[in-house]
Amino acid sequence: MNGIKEFIARALVTSLFAAALIANLSSANASNPTQLTPFTAHYASLWDVGLKIGGQATRQLQQTDNGQWHFSLEAKAMIAKLSEHSTLRMEKGTVLPLKYQYQRKILNRQKDLSIDFDWQAGTATTHTSDSWHMDIKAPLQDKLSVQLQLQRDLARAKQINIGDQLSYEVAAGGQIEAFNYQVVDIEMLDTPLGTMQTMKVERLRNQSSNRLTYIWFAPQLDYHVVRILQQEPDGKQYQLDIEQLDY
Repeated sequence: MNGIKEFIARALVTSLFAAALIANLSSANASNPTQLTPFTAHYASLWDVGLKIGGQATRQLQQTDNGQWHFSLEAKAMIAKLSEHSTLRMEKGTVLPLKYQYQRKILNRQKDLSIDFDWQAGTATTHTSDSWHMDIKAPLQDKLSVQLQLQRDLARAKQINIGDQLSYEVAAGGQIEAFNYQVVDIEMLDTPLGTMQTMKVERLRNQSSNRLTYIWFAPQLDYHVVRILQQEPDGKQYQLDIEQLDY
């Protein structure tokens, strides 16, 4: 019985990670891409590992009284829960992260991580069971803000062609990693919000990774993400679909 629970838990974590990938991609206004627009988005998740299990994810972008922005993601499915928060500000039209917080709970296990960005000192401090520092310079994102910056860049581009790539430096796990994306197709997609043309983007990974991640952006919805699909090396698939979007 414990083995079955562990199996389900691992699959749920992957599903929740997929939710995190889309967390901040639904935030910019394509008609005025230098600004952000507060929103609340709801997604349904479905993954199939022999059993079909559903879940939900809700994310919000809100402006604080001091002019900064706060983005939150809450995703859950059965015995797993994921929470992410990113505090950021806009600087010359670019997203600049200030603090990133992450929490994951599976059964009785919990993981916590946070990153504080000190742009004046040029350092970022990661806190887990230990703390460590690293030098930083802009442009640099966290795992939520990178998705917002990607969405904004797609919205601001004068022309996007299939095959075009976008790359970002991201503070992740105490080091700086390259997150690379490529536009791979233009597709019509049926959603609860209607049938719409979407831009399909792939997260590029190194050749040794067999994990596939695709994200569908809807230009007519200000480039909000309407679907994400993740396929694991063992063939299991996890999908999230937009259900509701409120400004």
